[in-house]
Amino acid sequence: MVRVSRPSTGLYKMLVKWVTVSSIVGFLTGLLVSLLEISVLDASELMLRKIAESGYLWLIPIVPFIGISVTGMLREKLTKLPHFHGTEEVLEAYHYRDGEMVLKDAPIKTLGAVLTVGSGGSAGLEGPSIHIGGAVGAAVKRLMDRLGIEEDGRILLLTGAASGMSAIFKAPLTGLMFALEVPYKDDMAHQAVVPALISSVVSYLTLISILGAEPIFKAFKPFGEVDLYILSIGLLEGLVMGFFSVIFVRTVSLVERIMEGKSYTLRGVVGGASVGLLATATLMTTKTLYPFGLSYDLVRLSFKGGDATFFFGMAVLKMIATALTLGSAGIGGVFIPSIVIGATLGSAMSTMDPSVTSLFVALGMSSFLAAAFKTPLAAVSFVAETTGSEAYVIPGLVASAVAYIVSGKYSLPKNQKIVETTKIEELERVRVKELMVSPPPVLRDDLTVKEFFNKYFLKYRDHFVFPVKAKDGRIVGIVALRDVNSIPTSEWDRVKLIDIVRKVDFLKPDDNLMTALDKMYEFGVCCLPVIDPKKEKVVGMLSADAIVMFLEQKRKLKKAALFLR
Repeated sequence: MVRVSRPSTGLYKMLVKWVTVSSIVGFLTGLLVSLLEISVLDASELMLRKIAESGYLWLIPIVPFIGISVTGMLREKLTKLPHFHGTEEVLEAYHYRDGEMVLKDAPIKTLGAVLTVGSGGSAGLEGPSIHIGGAVGAAVKRLMDRLGIEEDGRILLLTGAASGMSAIFKAPLTGLMFALEVPYKDDMAHQAVVPALISSVVSYLTLISILGAEPIFKAFKPFGEVDLYILSIGLLEGLVMGFFSVIFVRTVSLVERIMEGKSYTLRGVVGGASVGLLATATLMTTKTLYPFGLSYDLVRLSFKGGDATFFFGMAVLKMIATALTLGSAGIGGVFIPSIVIGATLGSAMSTMDPSVTSLFVALGMSSFLAAAFKTPLAAVSFVAETTGSEAYVIPGLVASAVAYIVSGKYSLPKNQKIVETTKIEELERVRVKELMVSPPPVLRDDLTVKEFFNKYFLKYRDHFVFPVKAKDGRIVGIVALRDVNSIPTSEWDRVKLIDIVRKVDFLKPDDNLMTALDKMYEFGVCCLPVIDPKKEKVVGMLSADAIVMFLEQKRKLKKAALFLR
């Protein structure tokens, strides 16, 4: 008889918890993203165009100016973390704050995204959608903490981000893959797979029940079987998109450097005026406003092919408009602008073979996105899901892989990390109290060096640093053994510890290890005492060697996990 093993109680409880929690995160995110899309989608596509058609051309530069300027003021006056928004804020919270987000910033920044995109700024809705999802995940984490339920805040953060991405594009696989890929340039956040999968599906079902399941783009045409010719197109397009993605990333970075150090109010004024003037110039020279707002119409137009010069010009204008919008003070995502740029460049390249224009556009979208975001799997799945065609997956993978390699280190998300560097970032999540050891005795500052050597050195020779206190009991500094060794033995009877004491910043139990390393480096010591600020007494000692051993142990555990996988 075949015996069917029952899942362990621990695994069963974990799955039940994740199904419940992830479903809640997915449902709330899907609902909020639906409201965001309803409020922005039509306005962003039609506002400037209706103004142009009405003949009130003097309003063209004013509308983006007002939208982006107000957004800048909102960021400066009403948010705690004005420097981050969207994907960047989620990544910053993931890498540096254990998934904690400033929840009160979320509605202000969402309003800023509505103003930015709705007024014609070149940005995408996926940025605020990911922010909304991350905020929902962080809020659920806080609720679980209050209920006494332990859970990794970083996993819940990515769970929310995946549901936001899934909802805004009606693409659950894209949401899942993006959330797993985007934290790192060369790895994936494997631990979030199951909860992110569940939340992506639930958020997708929530949104389509409100707005329908129709794909965003429907004009793609089949191209027949995948052969060497199709794959060669993917190879060529990957090379081209990788090159142009680097130009785009550097253009955005250039505007950010120019704006660096300026107030967000001033950045909004300058950025809004620049976008408004560019929109006016674009309308006067091309008779269109395609590069502004979400630019979905420009993607749909790219399917039809046509004048290569026109589409190349649209791609360049979209790059500049996006850099001016998001490099100044606008709020929104760069995912959709990347898709638009890739589609228009692909359409321009399709003049080489107009019979497969849709293929060029699809490969342009996936490969440009893969290069600019370092998310090749999400890029390919996005094209498949948003077009309703899986035929582009294989050539899309080829193009995305090539573009990913060609683009090298360049990536739009500034807080995206290389996985090897996360060993250092882990130090910001570990507290001093977790690694500190029992301290040596606190020495009186009136001890002579000879007394120190005779009474303490041999007995506590495992310690290289000793805390020193004044007569009134205050901890005034430390004495390091190398300072003692620098005193000639003939002067040991005369020199007191107060003469060689070092003034340092002491550690607190709740400091993180990165802070500890920074202080050790600043004061040139290998160890520092840990002082309880409430009791004002030394409660431990932390050494740089202990931190190194901690990192080495983490490295060994990671290798073991890979070996056993």
